Amino acid sequence: MDFCNFRLPLLILAVLGCCSEGGLFLNDKMKGVIGKNVTFKTTITSAQDFQFVIWNFNKADIITSIITSVPSSNTNNINEKYTSRIVYSKATCELQLGPLVKEDEGRYILTAVTNKRKPLSGQIVLEVLEPITDVKISSNLPEPVEFNSTVVLSCSAKGSFTYQWLNGSVPLVVDGTHMKLNAVGNELTIAEVRRTELRGPIICIAKNPLESGTSAPFNLTVSYGPEKVIMTQTPTDSFLQKGSNLTLACSAQSDPPAQLQWMFNGTEMPQKTTQSPANITLTNVEEKHSGNYSCVAYNAKTNRYVSSQVAVVSVLGTWPKFPMQNFTDFCLG
Repeated sequence: MDFCNFRLPLLILAVLGCCSEGGLFLNDKMKGVIGKNVTFKTTITSAQDFQFVIWNFNKADIITSIITSVPSSNTNNINEKYTSRIVYSKATCELQLGPLVKEDEGRYILTAVTNKRKPLSGQIVLEVLEPITDVKISSNLPEPVEFNSTVVLSCSAKGSFTYQWLNGSVPLVVDGTHMKLNAVGNELTIAEVRRTELRGPIICIAKNPLESGTSAPFNLTVSYGPEKVIMTQTPTDSFLQKGSNLTLACSAQSDPPAQLQWMFNGTEMPQKTTQSPANITLTNVEEKHSGNYSCVAYNAKTNRYVSSQVAVVSVLGTWPKFPMQNFTDFCLG
């Protein structure tokens, strides 16, 4: 049988779709990624019953021949455009194509003619996806303030994908109000952000059915406080004897650490620090040390001031020292 005489009619049959559908493919659609390979799986178990096998590529109604095979003579005629890009299975008529380029996207048609000259045809549509790269998260605010700031996290990537957000290792739950995603899924908005919400850490995954890309873990420091500003005094007595010592300690929860300023009767004392707890000790106290003591915590990022409770201290003069006999006479009158 003359191979050349049959090739042109078979190509025409493939183009016009006149061949009977034979269920030659396991699927009618598949996806591939640029730079990788795909294999068009068939339902054929043996090609020995075929006179001819033809693979064509249809893109925008332009038909390109890939390979024409004559199983009985082990003859394969390959389009030079595909010579180095395909692997053909003579047994199953499966075709491996790659590395893929975007131009490979389209319809692939497999046409076969049996030894009884019965035409069979099948087709499969290939979608070629961009590889996923450069997945990263960015924030609209470098230093948000708790309860004050609305934070928008944006996930960007290159390729063909959809988005998924994780809080640590579990899917991020949004409520559509306080925390919500845009329609595309690449922007996460958190209103009146809390300090614990962005320290999961937050992870963005860009994925398609074939592959995925993951961003670096994202932690955003949320400034908060000061809060729980607590002052203690030692000794705890409100009345102190002249010449004794008084130690005051102040602590506050804050990020960044709050500046602690000591106050006496509403006036700033020289002592000021960002170390918590902060201690001051007054030695040999006198009556002039009597008054109201407190500390004020200030966070420069949140611009918030919070005062501690007030400690009221009274310094009493020393009791006069009497000889025991005089004290006894005094008591007896």
